[in-house]
Amino acid sequence: MSSRISPTGDGASLAPATLDAPAAAELQNELRELRLEVAALRTQLARRSAEAESHRRRLVAARNEAERYASQLRALRSSTSWSITRPLRMRRRKALNNGWT
Repeated sequence: MSSRISPTGDGASLAPATLDAPAAAELQNELRELRLEVAALRTQLARRSAEAESHRRRLVAARNEAERYASQLRALRSSTSWSITRPLRMRRRKALNNGWT
């Protein structure tokens, strides 16, 4: 089966030479619709990729913040004041668990 190629070389009018005009026009319309759909999907992909990148940056920032807080908590718990006040915290916890106020 032979094919015709458009003079522009873009394949827009690529259709079997044996098709009648209405069938060729229908194929051209379908091709045009498919190209529009591809363009729409590429636009959607670009938008979703940008959203994913934004979410990734926010996730990295949140992880960094969590690590900063964990580091601060480790520093606090290893401090002298935390060690000195341990008996007070234990007594308070025991009082609260036994219904004392």
